[in-house]
Amino acid sequence: MHLTSTSPTTTPLLLSPENVLRKLAVIIFVLLLADIAGILLDSVLHYESRLTRILMYYFTFNGESNIPAFFSSVMLLAASGLLFLVHRQHKHSVQETYTRHWFILGCIFLFMAIDENTQIHERVADFVRPRLATDLSGMLHWAWVVPYSVLTLAVVAYFIGFVLRLPAYTRNLILLSGALFVGGALGLEFFEGYLYKRYGLDHLYNRILYCLEELMEMSGVALFIYALLDYLTRYGTQILIAPKNRDV
Repeated sequence: MHLTSTSPTTTPLLLSPENVLRKLAVIIFVLLLADIAGILLDSVLHYESRLTRILMYYFTFNGESNIPAFFSSVMLLAASGLLFLVHRQHKHSVQETYTRHWFILGCIFLFMAIDENTQIHERVADFVRPRLATDLSGMLHWAWVVPYSVLTLAVVAYFIGFVLRLPAYTRNLILLSGALFVGGALGLEFFEGYLYKRYGLDHLYNRILYCLEELMEMSGVALFIYALLDYLTRYGTQILIAPKNRDV
C-alpha cells in the first residue's frame, strides 16, 4: 500500500505491509519487555521502587486504560478501518458475492476496539456470573466468556465459507491470526479464572498467563492487519494524501 503526497516539494511516504508488520512487531516486543520487567520486579523480586510502580501501572498487560490497552484499541480500530476500505473496494464489483462480509467484519472489529477501551465484557460478566449454576471451579469466573464463546462460534459459522474462498495466502493469514486472537482472548481466560480462584489475581501464575494472553491477542491483530494490507496491495489499492480540491 502506498501513501503519497502530491506536493512537488515533499517526498512520497511509502508504507509496505511488511514495514507495517515490522513496526507493529517492534512495539509489541517493547511492550512485552516492559510487562516482563514489571512481573520480575514486582512478583519475583518483590522490589519496591518507583520504576516498579510505573511498569505495573502503565505497562502491565493485565491493566486497563494504560499503554498496552490503548495500543490494542488502536490496532483493532485500524483493522476495522481497513476492513471498511476493502468493503468499499468490492461493493461495486458484480463478481463479488461476499461484499457484506467485509462490512460486518469491520463492524465487529469496531465493537472490539470499543470493548477493549471501555471493558464492556466486564459488565457482561457481572450480569452473567450470578446466573450461572456453577463456575466450574473458577473456569467460568470471568463469565463473559460464556456469551462471547457462543458469539464467536456464530461468527465462525457465518464467515467460514467467506474466508475459505479468499486467496490462499490471505486465507491462511486470517485463519492463523484468528486462532491466535481467539486462543488468547477466550481460551486462556478459562485457565485464568481457575488460577484466580485458587491463588488470586496478582499471583505470578496469573500474571504470566495474562502476559501470554495479551501477546497472543496483539500478535493476532498485527498479523490480521498485515493480511488486510497485503490483500489491498494485491488488489491494487493506492491511498493518496492530497488536498480535497486538488486534482490527483
